[in-house]
Amino acid sequence: MEPNSEHNSEQSDQQTSSKPKPLGEVLTPALICGAVGAVLTIILALIGRYGGLDLSLKEYYMGEPFYMPESSSGGWHPAWDWFLVLILTFGISFAVLDTDKQWRRVMIILLFSVVVILSSPVLMLWDVFWSPVTVFIGVLWSWMCAYIYSCQHTMPCELLLLPKLIAQKKQEIDISPLQEQEKTPEEKYQPKDQSSCPD
Repeated sequence: MEPNSEHNSEQSDQQTSSKPKPLGEVLTPALICGAVGAVLTIILALIGRYGGLDLSLKEYYMGEPFYMPESSSGGWHPAWDWFLVLILTFGISFAVLDTDKQWRRVMIILLFSVVVILSSPVLMLWDVFWSPVTVFIGVLWSWMCAYIYSCQHTMPCELLLLPKLIAQKKQEIDISPLQEQEKTPEEKYQPKDQSSCPD
């Protein structure tokens, strides 16, 4: 009984592993993932969870090589952070769900992270202090939600690539040795070599 049970368990494992992923959507999950990231980071900003990080960053900018004055307000209102959060969280969610390969989805968060984080020292060149913590946390959270969803589902952009992949595989396979060259009627009815016949 034990070998049969082990064999049945192996078959069930193979069946579960071979099940295709369900078909996913783009618009509705993108709205949900973007809303989750935006609401989360805005609430954390309102209750002051980013205050310590903002203060540490401001103290860093007061030293070399920026020398930001203590009285520099920079003219940056927190509401602008919320506006950026809404745009970038929904944007990165849609971009991840509409991308066909995992390494491209990882490249998206790397690109967004570099742009968001490096925007802070660039603004310091105009004496504008901006902490990217609020925007970065929202973008990162939305990306994580969208990335997990895209890994668990077959996205519509991946279905569009299947015919192209099949066509490429057919071109890579060389079936010419398997195909016999058809002989013309003249070649079929040619007399055999007379040298092989006995005298």
